[in-house]
Formats: sequence, structure tokens, C-alpha cells
Amino acid sequence: MLFIFGIRNVRIARYIDHDHICYPCKSYDREVQVYRSYFHFCFIPVFPVGRKRFEIRCRNCGDETNTESLINKYAATTKTPLYLYSAWILVVSTAAIWFYWNKTTQSNKIEMVNNPLTGDVYTVRQEKNGETSYYFIRIIQAKGDSIFAFHNDLYYEDFVSHLAKDDYFVKDDTVIYRRKKLKEMLEADEIYSVSRNFSEDASFNRIK
Repeated sequence: MLFIFGIRNVRIARYIDHDHICYPCKSYDREVQVYRSYFHFCFIPVFPVGRKRFEIRCRNCGDETNTESLINKYAATTKTPLYLYSAWILVVSTAAIWFYWNKTTQSNKIEMVNNPLTGDVYTVRQEKNGETSYYFIRIIQAKGDSIFAFHNDLYYEDFVSHLAKDDYFVKDDTVIYRRKKLKEMLEADEIYSVSRNFSEDASFNRIK
């Protein structure tokens, strides 16, 4: 994988100044361009480096003489644009979106486990003999304190979001959970995800 990084320059502002005299031609018509260098990663700005750089030219005679008062005026006026911190903004924004998504997902999962409906499918993670495996249960009835569910036929070594082609829910493998047990499994992070209102052609509809 190729990563490209380095220093680039960009113009961050341009002004036409009519307050400072050009001594060679005595006109008040100068163009001021302000530049800033920045470090980039894969051409995405990470942070600015160094000081602002000025290019000043008289639009009448082309004289490029700089004066301290002229530079100080536009050094104070010109702010470093936020896009020169694009990488950091991207990281922070992505993190904020992920935390919001995760919080929303967890809230929805808690709500669905607390109020199970027929057809809900839980992805369950279990630890046994030092190994992690995953399986599915499909709710077939919520009756009082008892939750009836079908167990799927296979176990998975890694997390999966759907049944394998040769997997299905087994009618003769009905398990019964108490609501308290499901909440304990949720708190222990054993209920990894909950699917509800999935597509009619989803693998979760395979029951044999």
C-alpha cells in the first residue's frame, strides 16, 4: 500500500490594498497574496506548518517592495482556513458519527430485547473452552415471562450477519428463555445484535 505525504503550499487569501503607497510610482494599488504551507497525508491537509508568506506587487508598475506595516496589517487580518486541518476534522467527525451510531444501535438493541416480537432474530456470542462462537435464535412467541425461540443448525467461528446457505432454523430445536435471562445476556454482551423487520427473502426466513 502506497502512502503519500509531504509539504505543500496554498494561497489562503488575496487582497487589493489602497492604503499603502508604492514609492517608485506613487500609486495606491497593490495586490497582496498570502500563502501558507501545510503537511498533507495522501493529499489531505493535516496541519499548517511555518508562517504565512506574502507576495506583494504594485499593480501599476510591478514593484514588489514589501513594507512591515503592510505585512503586519494582512498578517493580522488573514486567518488560517479550517480546511488545512481537514484530516483532523475528518477523524473527529468520523469518531462522532461512530459514537452516535453505536449509541443509537445499543439503545435500539436494548429496546428490542426488553420488548421482543415474533420474528426477531438475535445473534448470540458464546465463550466456551476459551473459544468464541456465534449462533442465531429466532423468536417464535413471547408469552408472559417466557420467550420461545428456534435455534439455528450451525455455529460460526466469526461474527456473521446472516445464515449460511446450508444453515436454517430448526423447528424441533425450540429453546425457552425468561425475560430476565435475555436481559442478563444483553448486559453480558452475549446478544451481539438484533434483527427485526428484515426482508422477506432474507436467510432468516429459512425454517425446517
